[in-house]
Amino acid sequence: MKIIKTTFILLFVQLSILCHGQVTEANVTKIDSLLLLKKEMINNNDLKSFYTIQLFSGRIDGAEEVKKDYDSKNHNYEATIKYETPNYKVWVGMFRTRLYADKAYEAIRKDFPNALVLKPGR
Repeated sequence: MKIIKTTFILLFVQLSILCHGQVTEANVTKIDSLLLLKKEMINNNDLKSFYTIQLFSGRIDGAEEVKKDYDSKNHNYEATIKYETPNYKVWVGMFRTRLYADKAYEAIRKDFPNALVLKPGR
């Protein structure tokens, strides 16, 4: 019985010596590179963390017509045509918050009553 206790204690001590605690230092360069990657993905619309106003969804000829009509009205926000299977969509602006999107929506809604605010990717 005493041999079992001694063996157990020796095994426990050896295992505790071999085990190391967690490293507490943060790898700052890795964090910086991840932040830059996230910023780049947001700019390329890979991360859909923004709101936009959709003016149209359908065929390409209709999307081009709506975009041309929007551009002629001289609103403050840029319109782009995006393709999401199976439709082409005319999106206006990239807003960080729903509040900014709603403000722009109020101005655009007068000319485009079927417009809607949405968060892509949902």
